[in-house]
Amino acid sequence: MKVIYLDGCATTRVDDEVFDAMLPYLREEFGNPSSPHVLGKRARRAVDEAAESVARLIGADPADVVFTSGATESNNLALLGMFGHDERAPVNGFFCPIDHKSSLAVGQALAARGVETRTARVRPSGQVDLDDLAARLDLHTRVATAAWVNSEIGVVQPVAAMAALCHAVGAMLHADAAQAAGRIPIAVREAELDTLSLSAHKIHGPKGVGALYVRPEIRHRLRPVLYGGGQHALRSGTIPTHLVVGMGKAAELAAARLDTEWRRVRELRATALDVLAAGVPGLRVNGDPDASVPHVLNVVLPGVRGESLVAGLRTVAVSTGSACNSGSQEPSYVLTAIGVPAEDANCSVRICLDPAMSFADLVLGVELLVERARALAGVAVATPGQV
Repeated sequence: MKVIYLDGCATTRVDDEVFDAMLPYLREEFGNPSSPHVLGKRARRAVDEAAESVARLIGADPADVVFTSGATESNNLALLGMFGHDERAPVNGFFCPIDHKSSLAVGQALAARGVETRTARVRPSGQVDLDDLAARLDLHTRVATAAWVNSEIGVVQPVAAMAALCHAVGAMLHADAAQAAGRIPIAVREAELDTLSLSAHKIHGPKGVGALYVRPEIRHRLRPVLYGGGQHALRSGTIPTHLVVGMGKAAELAAARLDTEWRRVRELRATALDVLAAGVPGLRVNGDPDASVPHVLNVVLPGVRGESLVAGLRTVAVSTGSACNSGSQEPSYVLTAIGVPAEDANCSVRICLDPAMSFADLVLGVELLVERARALAGVAVATPGQV
């Protein structure tokens, strides 16, 4: 049974070219990249080439790329690594209330250690209020963090401006780019970002691998959170060559396709909105489309509980929000933070658009979603194709 996939912010299908690039490193090219023999050297060369591809995607030097197990580990390494393990100085850090749980949970852990954690104010669009941030940063601020693109509403944060404000008081800025990579141009040196996290499975790469960019000027200020053989100076553990190669290939493809995919996704979004608006009375879009990527469409379906809608769709994969928060019965903390009333938040669904999907699949998937929503709301159901 074919499932129409509209949940690309949760994960993506591994691209065929990525799979083909990985396969040899699960078989004949199985050497440990830290080994000195010929197989190890060939594996090391493959890892280095993958680092070059990831670096090109974000406008960095390959030497500044550290491979990790994913964006969660990258966020932990960047944020925990900027604080000592026994912090005694009066320091603080800023956390954005709509960020991924892997950043917010670090803030909670730091608070338990005695670090003062401050919440950055966000506007109704979801963007950080720069005036408020500038007024509250001080010489004790160690780091601020923000997801460059939000996973639930797609808002794009002004990370370059945030970095400038942080640097003015001697603080650092970490950007979580798990949802930004492959969707918007990234130039870490131009934006003067200190650290930036990436995840392969968000860009049609494999699960279980990510990367952290570290600006060389601040590398000495970052402490490891994993100790061992020191395969990376900041991250110990055997490097999984096949996963790293897959991430490198995914990064290469994402960089090559960025411009054409942006245009296609805008067209897909317009089509999805047309079908939704025609079939759902009172439909509303959460967030500010002018401040967001077109790939993420978060809408209110009045009178329809999002979880009931999602549970009843057998051939359409869609979600009510971030996969990391899917077990919660509470309204989305992202929507709540931008001022969406709890009832509307509970009646919201997130559609994530993949440029590789066909318009026919998109229309059918959204029509089936509309049909289910109308049935739940007690509205006469139109047949797909008549919505």
